[in-house]
Amino acid sequence: MECYVFPTQAAAQACVDFINSTSWFPVIGNREGKPDPDAQKTEKWMDAPLELLTGEWAVTAIPQARLDAVGVPQQTRDEFISGFGQDIRELSSEDIVRVEEEIP
Repeated sequence: MECYVFPTQAAAQACVDFINSTSWFPVIGNREGKPDPDAQKTEKWMDAPLELLTGEWAVTAIPQARLDAVGVPQQTRDEFISGFGQDIRELSSEDIVRVEEEIP
């Protein structure tokens, strides 16, 4: 998965907060390939950045197809990359810190 990588949790959280505050969300759900306001909506991209085994933090990149679907102009995409895309990497689940949940 393509991710924006940051040296600190705060910098990565700023990226998450920016994405979640855009007019790109909520995304209206679809049913049988057609927009349906009663279908489940995507309210935000993610809650928090992902901690990497390197000690860095990552935010999963929004796929171009999704940006196309919600009508994000190229200029807006370029400005976002300028602000948050200095370090873009292809990562796997093996790069992410796994949090073990305690079973009660």
